[in-house]
Amino acid sequence: MLRFIHCADLHFDRPFEGLHSVASKTKELPRENEQVLANIVKLAIDKKVDFLLFAGDTFHQNRPTLKTQQQFFQQMEQLNKENIPVYMIFGNHDYYEEERYWFDFPTNVHLFKEEKVQTISGQTNAGERYFISGFSYLSPQISQKKVNEFPIKQTDYHIGMYHGDMSSKHFAPFQLQEMKNKNYDYWALGHIHVPTILSEEAAIIYAGTPQGHTQKEESTGVNYVMIDQGQVHWQIVDVSAVKWEQKEISLAGISQQKAVLDRIIETFQISERKLVKLRLKDTGLLPTNWLQEKEILELLDYVNDYLDKYQFKQLVYQVDVVEELAAEKIVLPADKKLLEQLLATYQQIDKYNETINELVSYPLATQAISMEQLQEETFKQIQEKLESEFSWRKLDGIKES
Repeated sequence: MLRFIHCADLHFDRPFEGLHSVASKTKELPRENEQVLANIVKLAIDKKVDFLLFAGDTFHQNRPTLKTQQQFFQQMEQLNKENIPVYMIFGNHDYYEEERYWFDFPTNVHLFKEEKVQTISGQTNAGERYFISGFSYLSPQISQKKVNEFPIKQTDYHIGMYHGDMSSKHFAPFQLQEMKNKNYDYWALGHIHVPTILSEEAAIIYAGTPQGHTQKEESTGVNYVMIDQGQVHWQIVDVSAVKWEQKEISLAGISQQKAVLDRIIETFQISERKLVKLRLKDTGLLPTNWLQEKEILELLDYVNDYLDKYQFKQLVYQVDVVEELAAEKIVLPADKKLLEQLLATYQQIDKYNETINELVSYPLATQAISMEQLQEETFKQIQEKLESEFSWRKLDGIKES
């Protein structure tokens, strides 16, 4: 049996994007990248894998900082101590230039240094032989197809490493059937950040990115792969250090701003590290312009200070207000106090009887329902109708009489 981890698009030194509104609170986020790599290494050691694959864009740029290199090499040394080999190709972001590196790669790290496809052989601790074929970018783009350079399967286990995109002529384009024709046991793909299975039968797979660095990158992980007697099994393992989440909060029934804060805070619970976007909906009872643009930053600061004070692990980076469609409700220049006054007037028995006098003159009507029930149901339906079709808002500049 062959066991390995397929990792791609780690972008180890990439910043988290879209957090400019809370920049002062994101100083610790670079450490999350370090934790992701540590999680991958721990997984490899815990699973006692035969090797670890990095299928391109391990770094976000082709000139990673000295500190970034040091952190990466330290983790590779942890694998070296456990006799776990690492096979690494370079992608369009971290295209290979030898002079960019301050340190020698640890002896257990095997690099594909050329655009020409190379094949490296290895042997597991159990004595099983395997081949790994791949290539690296030496510039930000490769327009040539590379699949035809890969040899046909030559041994019991043959793995292909490929950083490219079928739909782009700039990133080593390929056709699926060309890969299938090689009869490899597994194709470890990189470049697409969303986990994607191109072929389950031929095991041609994008592992996706291990850590989302934008709010669009919600599905993340690495593939833990097992090959036994020609059967390939894999599972996505979450190794992320922080997750992106969109949280919808209903403000139904709230008409005052101070209650909004309580509603927001009560939705949070101490849990795993998350970057949260809030979407506030059902705001029909709140005054017009209840949350101005400049107040959004103030709201972000308030919520994040609270979460930090009580050691919550979430950081709110954006607040959106979901506006109701203007066509759905007619805005009336009055608050709900007027509605309550109108209903109270017609709940007076003389006014009510005067209104329904013609209806109760029919004996069958009074036999079907009691007057008390009729009055209760009538006003309930009237109130629901008025609240659903009209937005009762006290507009700026209009004073109560």
